[in-house]
Amino acid sequence: MTPTSKIGELEERIKKLESAVFKEGSTIGPALVPERPAVRLSDLSVPTEIISAVHGRIRKVSYWNLVLTMLSFSQGPLKIRDMMNISNEFKKPIPYEWFNTDFHRKKYSGLVRSETVSGSPEKVYRLNEPGRRRADTFIASLKTANK
Repeated sequence: MTPTSKIGELEERIKKLESAVFKEGSTIGPALVPERPAVRLSDLSVPTEIISAVHGRIRKVSYWNLVLTMLSFSQGPLKIRDMMNISNEFKKPIPYEWFNTDFHRKKYSGLVRSETVSGSPEKVYRLNEPGRRRADTFIASLKTANK
């Protein structure tokens, strides 16, 4: 058997395997997760009194309290991109650099948990119980300051 015929035979075997495994006509590669629309402030169930209280003292509201508030009122997990969009609507844009630094500091570990989304390099974030308690404390302070 010549090397050329061996290569041709191997190529045929590879084609048969590919057709058996991937079924003719299907695409090869990871399945793409459909892109969901961006989450907006109006999609969250934030009461208007909380929104107005945050707007009233926006300079005193930390990025962490804003993130915890967003996650507290969201129906599901949020991506960093979603939190950045919502923070813009709150008129306190959170820079991406903050999510790469302070957001991951050890002293804040346990407030928020990250989860990977299959088929996507992005992570989604949810509140852990300590984060929920801290968010509830902040929201209660907003309610009392608003009265």
